[in-house]
Amino acid sequence: MNGHRTILQLCSRIETHPDQQALLQKSCNDFSGWERLRFFAEEQGMGPLLHHHLSAVDGKWPEAFFRGMLVSRVRHKQVNSRLLNTLGSVLRVFEAEGVPVLVLKGAALCQTLYPDIGLRPMRDIDLLLAKEDVQHGHDLLRKNGFQVYPCVRPDDHFHLSPLYKSVDSLQVCVELHHGLFPSCPPGYLSLSFRDLYANGRSFDVDGVTAYMFAREEMLYHLYEHAFHTPLTYEPFKLISAADIVALVEAEHAELDWEKIASMYPGVFRALPCFHYLTPWTDAVLRHIPPLPGSVPAGVGKSFRGWPQVHLSEQKQIPLATKIHRTFCPPAWWLLVYYTPAGLLSLFWCRIFGHTKHVFWWGKLYWRIFLDENGMTASSDQKAQKSRMGSSVLKNGRLVLKGLVRKFRA
Repeated sequence: MNGHRTILQLCSRIETHPDQQALLQKSCNDFSGWERLRFFAEEQGMGPLLHHHLSAVDGKWPEAFFRGMLVSRVRHKQVNSRLLNTLGSVLRVFEAEGVPVLVLKGAALCQTLYPDIGLRPMRDIDLLLAKEDVQHGHDLLRKNGFQVYPCVRPDDHFHLSPLYKSVDSLQVCVELHHGLFPSCPPGYLSLSFRDLYANGRSFDVDGVTAYMFAREEMLYHLYEHAFHTPLTYEPFKLISAADIVALVEAEHAELDWEKIASMYPGVFRALPCFHYLTPWTDAVLRHIPPLPGSVPAGVGKSFRGWPQVHLSEQKQIPLATKIHRTFCPPAWWLLVYYTPAGLLSLFWCRIFGHTKHVFWWGKLYWRIFLDENGMTASSDQKAQKSRMGSSVLKNGRLVLKGLVRKFRA
């Protein structure tokens, strides 16, 4: 494993751990690519956490590198402060209109889980509203100075067009969701906004009472959003692993483990794999399934085959390599993504399950190709394409005829 990746994976947590510190110390002593690490840390949303953990170990690194990490941490804190002030203003607008809302992901975690808001970088603000309220909420924000970001989005997508507003020279983006996941493979549970809100936890945002998911639903959403996405989405970032590790370690005594195992078995079976990014504490290991018998290959590596990587981006790559990346992804990713129960299930997943999944997207793109070239006139074929999901057709990475578009939920 590359040294810079090893260091960042070990830092994918908030609290230090004796085993983690020992491994981090050793990795730093044998490391020299500090500039590359700095770039990779920012790419993975891990700059502030990297500084946080390196401050706790004795290591030799260039002074300019460490100073740059500190600057990154301060910068993210300043950005997050503006984002949270804006979030407070948005929540006041909704509160005045009696519109219930749940704060998602980083905007909730940076204030309730992380000890310093600067440790958890944010790109935007994601909010969940009831389906019957989301258009009203969108209109309210437009009346309060937000503008619509132009983008291709079907009418039935799970969030409306992003809204943005300039706040002290910072472009703040807000996305209003009426659902949590897209309607395409790998498939997701349907969670009721009413139930999520009723079971939600309150916290303070700039003097306003806000609400976030209950612990178990937060864990499920963090996992699905980062590690169980459609194959066309971009790879996970290590900050998402840090969110999960930090949540489990901080809340392991309060989490309803029986509920997680029965209602969200995928995330429950995936948790042991995070041990190979950064070691779980003994307290957590008592709650989660046993660790795999051996360290899976490709720890921390994501799926990088088709359809995630467009064929035009792989022109210089040999055909055998393209096929291998598509149909033989890293074992660690297979375990995290498909969460097979046992060796036999893992074998089936690698040989049949993943292959079937890739061919689902192949069939979809083939129908798009036929449709775009006027080769489908059958009403039955059009109906079948419609059943596969208009959201996928418009918001997947469409790889044909210049329709390539990246979308990150």
